[in-house]
Amino acid sequence: MTSSRGLEIGVVIAVAVAVVGLVSGVESSGREVSSYVDHAPPPPSDRVAGARSYRDMRDQAFGPNAGLPVDWWKRLRGGGVDLFAAVVQTERDRAASLAARADRRAYDGAPPVIPHAVDQLAVPACLACHEDGVVVASRRAPLMSHGRKDSCLQCHVVAADPRRDAPTVAPPETSFVGLGAPGRGERAWQGAPPTIPHPTWMRERCEACHGPGGWHGVRSTHPWRSSCTQCHAPSAVLDQRAPVALGAAP
Repeated sequence: MTSSRGLEIGVVIAVAVAVVGLVSGVESSGREVSSYVDHAPPPPSDRVAGARSYRDMRDQAFGPNAGLPVDWWKRLRGGGVDLFAAVVQTERDRAASLAARADRRAYDGAPPVIPHAVDQLAVPACLACHEDGVVVASRRAPLMSHGRKDSCLQCHVVAADPRRDAPTVAPPETSFVGLGAPGRGERAWQGAPPTIPHPTWMRERCEACHGPGGWHGVRSTHPWRSSCTQCHAPSAVLDQRAPVALGAAP
């Protein structure tokens, strides 16, 4: 009996010591934490930034350098062009532009050749520069004169053989003679808007040649007017459309 009684007393004492130690540890731990925990009230809800959605992260870049590449690419694409600046060009400018333009085409209306190397074993990144046009120093990558078409190499070929040390092959003999560079459009009367002197098929984007970043010498003097065919009439003959006689039923 005496030994059992002593065992019970020992167990009670051990439990009491454990409880006292646990309480003391919790209190001391709380005092240590309270020394570096900020108990200031939370900021107002209108000052707390909400979590960004994935769509927001895709559509808009954030951070101190977020706008640098956007502004840089915008400048290359001709951003900030003064549409109302005076356009000064001479007949020499026109002749030089038409000659340079014809040098990259087999005939007027043919797709221009690519004057630089492209990766023909993969999808070339033509649209990166030519979808909207890019100007770097004195070099100009003209924008496409037609709507977006992704298979560029289907019509446009490189000017030189892309193979290293490729043999020079003489062009085949042919009697075909294509169209020359277009002249000036006819006017119904002096001061009337000139007609379009070339086909408009695959040339729907007039600003490609006549806009602020177009060929010098044929640029429009009023690029702020974007509805070109409102004043400049296309040619039914050049567009291969049979003209309709006046008064005839369509």
